[in-house]
Amino acid sequence: MSKSPVAEAAREGVWTVQESPEAAQAPPEGETAADGVRTLCLPIAGDLAGIRRLVRRFLEPEALDEMREKNFILAVSEAANNVLDHAGTGGTIVLRRGAGRIVAEISDRAGLLTDTEAGMVPPPVGSRRGYGLWLMRQMCDGVEILHDPAGSTIRLTILRA
Repeated sequence: MSKSPVAEAAREGVWTVQESPEAAQAPPEGETAADGVRTLCLPIAGDLAGIRRLVRRFLEPEALDEMREKNFILAVSEAANNVLDHAGTGGTIVLRRGAGRIVAEISDRAGLLTDTEAGMVPPPVGSRRGYGLWLMRQMCDGVEILHDPAGSTIRLTILRA
């Protein structure tokens, strides 16, 4: 049976734990802490269910409202799916929580997403595609589309209530 690349990377300890004076306890395996901000990096390798599980686990200490948590997980999953569908390259997810917010940066190396206003309006009625970015904008407190020579990044933010 093939193991998930995401779960395998977390198990192998690809990421190191860095204690900071502000960190009251060690973060879970695969998660780092510095200056009170927790960070987790995940590869986008096709296992969207595995990504959703790891994002959910990352959010657990925040005790978010169930709907906000589900919306954020869905938005991250949709952005990761877009990397797989449109970029044709690998990608990464960097999750951060601290300072009253939770941020996910979903990046790819292809750099095809250049329209910073994509998803500001819903797709035309009857359209079978084009809902992803619009839905992300509905489900998150902030959505930014960033583009540079290294590729494209979607930054999703939710604020703690």
